[in-house]
Amino acid sequence: MKAEALVYLLLRSLLRALGAFPRLWTARLARPLGLMWHHVDAYHRRIAGENMASAFAGEHGGAWVAGRVRANFVQLVRVMLELPSLYRMTAGNVDAYARLRGAENLKEAVARAKGVLILTAHLGNWELMALAASLRLHIQIHVVVRPLDFAPLDRILSELRSRTGNVVLDKDKSANAIGGLLRENRIVGILLDQNASWYEGVYVPFFGRTACTNKGLALFALRYGAAVVPAHNVRSADGRYTIVLEPALSLIRTGDLRKDVEVNTALFNTVIERWVRTAPEQWLWIHRRWRIKDIPDRARRKLETDAVR
Repeated sequence: MKAEALVYLLLRSLLRALGAFPRLWTARLARPLGLMWHHVDAYHRRIAGENMASAFAGEHGGAWVAGRVRANFVQLVRVMLELPSLYRMTAGNVDAYARLRGAENLKEAVARAKGVLILTAHLGNWELMALAASLRLHIQIHVVVRPLDFAPLDRILSELRSRTGNVVLDKDKSANAIGGLLRENRIVGILLDQNASWYEGVYVPFFGRTACTNKGLALFALRYGAAVVPAHNVRSADGRYTIVLEPALSLIRTGDLRKDVEVNTALFNTVIERWVRTAPEQWLWIHRRWRIKDIPDRARRKLETDAVR
């Protein structure tokens, strides 16, 4: 047996064994483990602190930021600890994991018959949200993801994500597939809150700073007329997550595709920022969201030439 296959089997067996324990029991380990991680990981602690301090500059001081950063590490550990329990989530017990609001908004979007794009982010427990929504609403969601670099873990996570009937799409290989799915009035979920490469993004505000944001969601919505339904989740004091499906967004369509992509992507960032402000400790602050990479001169000249044509 190849080493990679063995690692996969060992990890899968371990996660399934951990899944036998009640989710709320294992979640109790989140605080000590999260605080330990916060203490030893100076690199990610600094990124989270700088990101949050900049995002809430003029609103909150250093003590508030430091407290939220600690809580953020605890929540991220909690998300990881909750993964094994997702093997046991079913239509019969999903209410113990999450409550759902706004189902009628998704139903109305599907009724338009032009496909639905779910705008979401790394907030709360995004893995739990996709599975719970699928079970509660009896729907199939095609989730666009970036494959993990560690193949055995990526295989395990893909299996977990698809265990309720959802389908995982590789973000770098799925453009044609997404177009076909929208034409068939399917539902496609896209997490839009991570830094994008210059060639796949547009530069728009997020928490008052320029962030390179993937333009794919706006392009698909504009080209296919798909409805964009914002969806997020936050953890409540009882350990359950509240999943909220908002009404479809009213997109701006002037006929100038480049401008419309930029304006609507900025709108998407505004929506995500609103969510993060409601539960700042539950977002992925350790990600270098505002890492701006310069556009190569050759590409910049091409863009300028194209704009003149």
